[in-house]
Amino acid sequence: MRRLPFPLVPRALRWLGVLAVLGVIGHFSLGAVPPAPPEPTPFWDKRLHFAAYAGLGLSLAYATVGADDASRRVAVVLGGALAFGALVELLQGTLPNRYFGWGDLLANCLGAALSSLWFAVEPRLAYVRLPRRGRS
Repeated sequence: MRRLPFPLVPRALRWLGVLAVLGVIGHFSLGAVPPAPPEPTPFWDKRLHFAAYAGLGLSLAYATVGADDASRRVAVVLGGALAFGALVELLQGTLPNRYFGWGDLLANCLGAALSSLWFAVEPRLAYVRLPRRGRS
């Protein structure tokens, strides 16, 4: 089976990506004023929760490429995304313009779970380290 080349940036950059995703989720979940729905549907924000935690899970999966223990890596990826989703929902319950929502928590969990598909796709990838600048 031919494997698809996929760029692998340095580990520090991969973890900076995770921190960026955490920062964006934290800002919009805890710091920003909740936006008004762009359309009159009851589930408009669930899509945002789903996408955010799928993105978090994928960034964690990419950051942990090269980990020795595969089962521990899956636990870190799924457990980390799920735990952060639960923590954010609990913190929202303590804020004046926010609320704890079971639907939001479910969307967070489903998004994180979707990111586990990465582990099914990953065997078909060939990670290619990017050349460092300044070296020949």
